[in-house]
Amino acid sequence: MRWIFAYLASLNLLDGFITYFGIQFGYIQEGNPLMEFVYNSNSVFFLLLKVALSFLLFALISVQNFSFKRPIPELSLVASLLYTVVIGIHLTWIF
Repeated sequence: MRWIFAYLASLNLLDGFITYFGIQFGYIQEGNPLMEFVYNSNSVFFLLLKVALSFLLFALISVQNFSFKRPIPELSLVASLLYTVVIGIHLTWIF
């Protein structure tokens, strides 16, 4: 279960940087309306929020007695799969 959190945190971090620079240079638009609002309000805060959320997941991994009860494993797996698709979409405009 911890590897899913690490994978999800890594993808979130990668997505944050790719999205930030993609929007800054006019390659893409943010597809998530909530994150688009955050980005349009303050682009640096958008990036800091993505970094903070990733570090929160990494911190949860380090807590030894943290219990991964249902539905956390299932939701984490679904989120990881969706983020993998998002990164794949990013790769289409990068290359």
